[in-house]
Amino acid sequence: MINQIDYTYKDRVWCGKINEKYVNKEVKIYGWVHRFRDMGGILFVDLRDRTGIVQVVMSSELKINKLSLEDVLEVVGIVKERPIENINPNIATGNFEVIAKEIKILSKSEALPFMINEDYKDIRDLKIDEATRLKYRYLDLRRLQMFKNMYFRHKIIKYIRDFMDNEDFLEIETPLLAKPTPEGARDFLVPSRLQPGKFYALPQSPQLFKQILMVAGIDRYFQIAKCLRDEDLRADRQPEFTQVDIEMSFISKKDIFLLIENLLDYVLNNLGIEISIPFEVIDYNYAIKHFNSDKPDLRFNYPVKKWNNSIKINLNDEDFDINQAYYIFFKNLVLTRKELDKLNEFLRQNNLKFLYLISSNSGESFFKGSLVKFVDINEVDNYLRNENQFYNGDYIVFVISSKNYLNELILIKNYLIENKVLKPVKDFYFLWVDNFPLFKVEEEKVGNKLIRKISPEHHPFTNVLEEDKDKVYMIYEKLKKNPNIIYDDEFVKEVLSIRSLAYDLVLNGVEIASGSIRITDIKFQKIIFEIIGINEEDANRKFGFLLEAFKYGVPPHGGIALGIDRIIALLLGYNSIREVIAFPKTQSGTCLLTKAPSEVDLSQLKELGIKLMEVN
Repeated sequence: MINQIDYTYKDRVWCGKINEKYVNKEVKIYGWVHRFRDMGGILFVDLRDRTGIVQVVMSSELKINKLSLEDVLEVVGIVKERPIENINPNIATGNFEVIAKEIKILSKSEALPFMINEDYKDIRDLKIDEATRLKYRYLDLRRLQMFKNMYFRHKIIKYIRDFMDNEDFLEIETPLLAKPTPEGARDFLVPSRLQPGKFYALPQSPQLFKQILMVAGIDRYFQIAKCLRDEDLRADRQPEFTQVDIEMSFISKKDIFLLIENLLDYVLNNLGIEISIPFEVIDYNYAIKHFNSDKPDLRFNYPVKKWNNSIKINLNDEDFDINQAYYIFFKNLVLTRKELDKLNEFLRQNNLKFLYLISSNSGESFFKGSLVKFVDINEVDNYLRNENQFYNGDYIVFVISSKNYLNELILIKNYLIENKVLKPVKDFYFLWVDNFPLFKVEEEKVGNKLIRKISPEHHPFTNVLEEDKDKVYMIYEKLKKNPNIIYDDEFVKEVLSIRSLAYDLVLNGVEIASGSIRITDIKFQKIIFEIIGINEEDANRKFGFLLEAFKYGVPPHGGIALGIDRIIALLLGYNSIREVIAFPKTQSGTCLLTKAPSEVDLSQLKELGIKLMEVN
């Protein structure tokens, strides 16, 4: 048993924890001046620490020096109940106040670059530009909302560790200085002073080390891992990010699905968020066909359907082909005149050619919209209701005939979601997308020449669906006989049809986890390498240590990595992961607080044998 440490501040009480048990007792509190009001001889100060705010009453007898916002105070005083007429229902301590006996100003604050005590319900209401917030991040983090974000993050990681420990996983740290390997993004390189001309790479993920741990017999590994990728940034991407990295031996992908579902159920239930498990599983090809995305948002499950061409649309428009018409059907959706006008304007601005039909059963049934005059309305109504298993209530349907029909109909859906016309069926919709392609075919033009290359869709260690394994051998043999077959479109279709044992977990239309069952057959692994253009010499140079390890008894294994930053941002309702990371970078990869990246002394470069050159 670990003894409780006798901290020097054991007599301290948190500002936000003042409650009835402290009434008429002396307390010592510390914090920052959040607000103050001079009421002529009596000073009322809202004192804030990370737990909340409490009102401190200071009489003129204490002879307090002039206060400023964000001064740091130590206060000794007696807790009293506030008079009923002075209760503040907006804060947890609103029934109480501290009558100060002693005040110490521990530190003075200069005028603030922005107000910390501004209240807001939505991040968009915050009247501070993000660059200023990031430059003075230590002030931004003082805001109670930012503390709540950091606390939420802390608790999620704590509960993850508790769950994984209970499931017999070992948390093992893997190196941050590693060997450069191709994993899909650029490496951050670190020059070696002791071995001039050689470089470490910061890990894009612990992928190879965790597979080595499986060979080592650590058959249940996890890590709260830092991953670093030199890639273009956006709202949900940072150059360094945190993931829950997991690898298991002697399992199938169903075991991984079950583990992650139970993990998230445990973590979120401890945070007061209820979810239902198991999660829905859909095939990658189904997701692409019906939602035009490998990460569909099924909180708003309105799949696109092909129009039945036996239901005639008598429209004399050569651009409208009834055989290529598709529609999206919204059940129980009523648009006000204002909402419909705004939607029409949005569609016109995006040059969308569409027909729509609004049906209402509220009161007297009626139909309206541009589709009405081109169809037998009763026939269409019966068709739409039967096709969508819908018999009562209102609906609206949009019909489009164009090559980009899927993008255009999804554009309509996204507009309705963003403008809160569509209401989600649940707050948090988790979804597995399964059976990803093993390969992708990338194209680029070099001069007038088209170059095609086969690349891994996931990473080169992803195993193939057993029933598609023969296809891998087939394309390998074809490429050996004729490398130029890559320019044959039918061959490309064959390549793209090969399904892998890779899977993603999607939350509200955002990928939050990705994983696969790994290849453990060295010969098959080498075939995959050759198909993607890595010959035996390159394979040994880049991955020789892994291939060597596989010679000595490798268990079947697989894993997954969950993006902590994205999950937290989604659960808290943020579009940007910068709101849930203590010290994030800007979109250009700059830390505005520390001014990194920055120049270094020429003497340091000389030690490393590096000379700077101009880059176009």
